[in-house]
Amino acid sequence: MEPSNTPSPAAHPPRSLWRKVRAILYPTLAVLAAWLFLMVVMAAAAGWYTSRPVFCNSCHIMEPYYKSWQQSSHKDVTCVECHFPPGVGGKLRGKMLGLVQLLKYVTASAGTRPSAEIPDASCLRSGCHETRMLSGKVDFHGIPFDHTPHLQEGRRGKTLRCTSCHSQIVQGKHMTVTTTTCFLCHFKDQPFNEKLSACTHCHQIPQREFDLGGGVKFTHELAFKKGVDCKSCHGDLIRGKGEVPRERCLSCHNREGDLEHIQDHEFMHKKHVTDHKVDCIQCHSPILHALDLKKLEHASSDCQSCHPNHHQEQVNLLQGRGARLLEETGTKAVSQDSNLMIGIRVECRTCHTVRETSSTGTELVRGSKAMCSVCHDAATVKQFEAYHISLRSALPILQATMTKVETAAKQPGDRPAKLVEEIGKLRHDLDLLTKGNDIHNMHYATKVVREVTQRLAEVCRQLKVEEPKVSLPAPVQQNSTSTRVDATKAVPAEKQGSKSL
Repeated sequence: MEPSNTPSPAAHPPRSLWRKVRAILYPTLAVLAAWLFLMVVMAAAAGWYTSRPVFCNSCHIMEPYYKSWQQSSHKDVTCVECHFPPGVGGKLRGKMLGLVQLLKYVTASAGTRPSAEIPDASCLRSGCHETRMLSGKVDFHGIPFDHTPHLQEGRRGKTLRCTSCHSQIVQGKHMTVTTTTCFLCHFKDQPFNEKLSACTHCHQIPQREFDLGGGVKFTHELAFKKGVDCKSCHGDLIRGKGEVPRERCLSCHNREGDLEHIQDHEFMHKKHVTDHKVDCIQCHSPILHALDLKKLEHASSDCQSCHPNHHQEQVNLLQGRGARLLEETGTKAVSQDSNLMIGIRVECRTCHTVRETSSTGTELVRGSKAMCSVCHDAATVKQFEAYHISLRSALPILQATMTKVETAAKQPGDRPAKLVEEIGKLRHDLDLLTKGNDIHNMHYATKVVREVTQRLAEVCRQLKVEEPKVSLPAPVQQNSTSTRVDATKAVPAEKQGSKSL
């Protein structure tokens, strides 16, 4: 019997079965492809929508940042262009972090102040600020600033980032430069006008003439020629030490081992500044660098930390105030217009340079006559000294008479209330002169001592006490066009013929 050529059913599946498989497989693949395409389209649409700044503003905690961005110079740059590092990987990572932040917001576990970082690569990418490092010095509020040494060279051994200076510290200001950051780096633990704190890093010696009021003009040429250090007059411009209170660390860290490196400054700055964007003032107390409207109070506070309120008379004389008799008569106090030490911002430590130790072991910082010659010529200093000696010699006589007056006033008998009040004012003003030292403000001291002498004589006549006989020098006159005192107008007592009052 011959073999058959017909294939067996076991060797090849029936065509009807394959048709059934294709009928199921192809539609399934088509559905999967359509679903995958739809997912890709939806992901792309979601990625596009969530990359728009308006989406960021959908969370109410982002509202202040969104508004500040709208008003900034970056208003035409989308948020993700800065906040996402360049490259596909950076965008994917940024999207994942964004989803995490969105999840926190939906679950109400997000903080009121969101935290975000901007890598330097985003700032320096092509089309943005890629030439900033080569642009050289730029003008920042009249101060020449160079980005290169700040970003390429370690500042005080610490690496900075763009956002170390450009930050969101000031509410309503988007990525603005805050001078508080500059002050911390330049002035913390730095001697005044040395190294990083040198004034000439930012300022030039002023060439213009300053009007101090009352017709008095001042230029820095005299101080420059005399070699006067900037801190002699401007030492009050820097206030604060920029310390880091330990409790500020605890506002973010609560684990036992978190603070074991707190004294390792390089480690702390690498973790907080270089590796992560943490604003300086979140840790450091600010350092102020500006004119101090309460200069003398702050200057004298160095002494008052140990001697509370022991220098109030000196401060009052410097400022030309405090004499009750002059206030009563309406005599205008000598202010910055005529007390030039105040006008040119001379502080206590400018003149008090001689350190001594008292018999009780107390460290004293006395004034030095040598400092007078820094601002005044030799002839003027000599006239000042003669004037000071003459004026001080009158005070013991006035004090002795004042003691007699107070003794007489305590004797039995009725004393008019006005007389008792007058004696109290005389005592106060005489103590102001004795404790305050006329050298702090000769012009105001002259007015006070003459008023005290005249009024004390009147009280002596009422109480039948011998009147004081003192010789006072003529008031020292100022040159109306210079901060120096005109020595030709200050007549010493021995040449003018002292006048008895």
